[in-house]
Formats: sequence, structure tokens, C-alpha cells
Amino acid sequence: MPVPPASPPSLRPTAEPCLLAARLAADATAIPLPLVLHPRRLDRRCASARALAMYLAHVGLGLSMSRVASGFGRHRSTVAHACRRIEERRESAGWDRWVAALEEDARRLSSPASAGAQPAGGAHG
Repeated sequence: MPVPPASPPSLRPTAEPCLLAARLAADATAIPLPLVLHPRRLDRRCASARALAMYLAHVGLGLSMSRVASGFGRHRSTVAHACRRIEERRESAGWDRWVAALEEDARRLSSPASAGAQPAGGAHG
């Protein structure tokens, strides 16, 4: 699918932890980071990876929905919808374990002692 060019959100202070969450989601879903950060919805897989990234920023990193919205260049209601979608899918045990591992990766990688740490979540699909 041809993808319209887009640049990631600027790295203002609210965007940096969101970029970490987006990288984790991109790696875990095998969706390229520029597509996770794309300003348009694109296809279902890209939108799902983006929802996961927003969820990881909010739940895994503890950012407010408003801060996540600012970091991703989205409206707060979009972040709330993304988080609800991920929570609904967590009723599946396998999905829940996978997301829990990604949350732990987000927390670990955002801590000051994490320099050089590698994520453990891996691709799920």
C-alpha cells in the first residue's frame, strides 16, 4: 500500500515518552515506526499499533491522556478510545500477557538505569 509521507511528531517534552511507547509498539507489531506515528489512520494494522502505543504511553508510562494526546498529535478522546480498545482485547489471556510484558518493557526502558536495555515483548500476531 502506498503511504503518504509524514513526519513524526516534534520531540517536544510531551512527545519523548510517547516516542518510546511508539517504538515499543512498532517493534512488537512489526509495523514501521513512521506508520505508527502517521497523522492519518491508514489501515487497521497501523491503527491498532498506534492504539497500542497510546495505551503503553498512558498505562505503561503513567502519562495523562491529555499528555499522550499532545505527544501523538491527537485529541484526548482518540487516546481514550484507543485505551478502551486495548483494554477490551486484554480479556484474552494470551493478549493480556503480551501487553503486560510490553507495559513492563515501557516502565523498564523509561527508567534512568535502562541505558542499553532491550525490550522483551517481541512481535505478536
